[in-house]
Amino acid sequence: MTLPTVHTFYKSNISPELVSWQAKVFETLGIPLKQWLDDSASHHEWLNRIFRDDSLGEQVIVADIDAFPLSRAGFDRFLDMCTQYDVVGLAQVANHKDPSKIYAAPMFLGTTRSHYKAVGSPSMRRTDVGDVAQSLTDETLAAGKSVGLIYPGFCIDPKWPLWDKGVYGIGTFFGDMEFFHLFESRKKASFDLFCAVAEGVVNGRHDFARYLEIMEKVPAPKKKFLGLF
Repeated sequence: MTLPTVHTFYKSNISPELVSWQAKVFETLGIPLKQWLDDSASHHEWLNRIFRDDSLGEQVIVADIDAFPLSRAGFDRFLDMCTQYDVVGLAQVANHKDPSKIYAAPMFLGTTRSHYKAVGSPSMRRTDVGDVAQSLTDETLAAGKSVGLIYPGFCIDPKWPLWDKGVYGIGTFFGDMEFFHLFESRKKASFDLFCAVAEGVVNGRHDFARYLEIMEKVPAPKKKFLGLF
């Protein structure tokens, strides 16, 4: 079976080492990957371009530059879910907008081009009620179609609630050790964690003690004192 290509987007301010580690993971797992460097487009503009480009094939799968499958089995299950649901993705919420609306986020997101067109080819731009690419979930559900979500299993540094389904944060492992997404990739500790987890996939063994140690070295935020002192 010919696997669909996963498309990722990044700008030149992203570390080449991070880009390289993502590529190594996909190569190790035997999954086709196209990394698009584009300093002229925003994230949502790039997503619009990918979803509307028929030359890229019927299946559309996009990912963030700081995300990757943790196993080939996890990716294969994602593809299987794509045959059962109209849209499939890692679960996320826009806590600063509507924290109750869980959606399939573009950190790892799949659908077909025909479904995207059927729901009106919605722009992936951020709106007053949703974050980037949330419109695809919203329009899919409004049309009575199905969305398959892969929820967080655990994370190295919890940061945000996922409504009533759990938490996610820096270094989130989704599903049953199926996908990884970093968040805050420009921070040194987060970057080190990404490289370490990617190395774990490539080497075939995860070192969770190392992952925890990386994040434990992050200095606590300084307390702000009010008053004269």
